[in-house]
Amino acid sequence: MASSDPLYSHRCTLPHRTLWFGRASLYEDRIRIQGWTWRGQYQKEVAVADIDEVDWRPRPERPNLLLHLEDGRTVPIRLRKGAGLWNAKLHDLLGQSLLEDRGIPKNGQAEEGDQQAKDDEDQAAA
Repeated sequence: MASSDPLYSHRCTLPHRTLWFGRASLYEDRIRIQGWTWRGQYQKEVAVADIDEVDWRPRPERPNLLLHLEDGRTVPIRLRKGAGLWNAKLHDLLGQSLLEDRGIPKNGQAEEGDQQAKDDEDQAAA
């Protein structure tokens, strides 16, 4: 795949900004957001290397992909479709595990507090 071809490209909007015909495109090294505002053409690029953390929220009516940058800024995007795909691919590009974000242990074993809660549930059911 040529570096000029996006991995994903979906319609998007930005909070607190009118963006007509908005489209976000995910490339291996950057994210490009483009569309039209009252002032004319809008274009913003975010380098994948500048992203520290990705926060995905399954809410289509609000920003559902928050890009937390290394400099402390946050870039919120509302993707019309595919936010879960973007979340997984960005974690892959950043070399981060999706499991770490959800508190699931890497070794697959229940943590001490989790095991106690399971034992309590088993006793209550008996």
